[in-house]
Amino acid sequence: MPSKIPKRLSMPRVIKILRLFYVQRYAEKFHADENYELLHIIDGSMKLILENGEEYHAGKQDTLFIPRGVRHKDIFDVKSGVEVFHLSFNWQEGSKFFASAAPDCLRSLPSKEKNELLLLFGMMRLDMYNDTDNLVIADARLAHLLAIAWRNVFPDVKNAAAPEADNYSRMVNFAHNYMTAHLSEHIDIDGVAAYLRTSRSTLLRAFHYASGMSFTSYLRSIRMQEAFYLLRERALNVAECALRCGYSDPAYFSRTFKKHFGFSPKKVN
Repeated sequence: MPSKIPKRLSMPRVIKILRLFYVQRYAEKFHADENYELLHIIDGSMKLILENGEEYHAGKQDTLFIPRGVRHKDIFDVKSGVEVFHLSFNWQEGSKFFASAAPDCLRSLPSKEKNELLLLFGMMRLDMYNDTDNLVIADARLAHLLAIAWRNVFPDVKNAAAPEADNYSRMVNFAHNYMTAHLSEHIDIDGVAAYLRTSRSTLLRAFHYASGMSFTSYLRSIRMQEAFYLLRERALNVAECALRCGYSDPAYFSRTFKKHFGFSPKKVN
């Protein structure tokens, strides 16, 4: 019944994010998780087997949901190489959603929404560091993803407009892409709002609602993520890294980095 479908979805809460490059042997036996699970196949393929006998196959760039408490086992094709993005979460609307949604409900998405989904997964993979800010960002990205899934599962429900969280999350995602492309430059809220053709107040509200962070905190977070990547993967020195991330003063950059991560940038391997 349409009256039973919420007009605004609650925000989910991400519990854990993992990027798996190997098969966890316990997963090949029937087991159940106390949280909802999401498996996105970055590379390779797998088969999800539920205890009731249902089977779901997934290949590269496919996504599977697993309801909490449902006993299942995960069979990965190790010969093809395995890389899986695994996310566990809680969600108020989860029981209603999974009562109607199959584990492979995202397979039938239109190409536009599937591309949007892949962009969200790409950004979540970049957000994977062990600090609270990034889990808050992950909550917002997951809210956007679940809104897409919700519309796909309940396409005929009228008056169930896209939730405000979805609209704000889209705006923050576009802002995120713009800021990431201009990290070495001066960035402020007015410039980003002008680029997005929206007002300063609307963009500030979007960041507050979709990420739980201020614009300044969010910008600092993505700068720190990029800094960590450049120091670890590109082996840049601190001064070079600071400039790439928009800091003209290496000393101030180092203080900011240490406050964000809890250790000096010189200690990044």
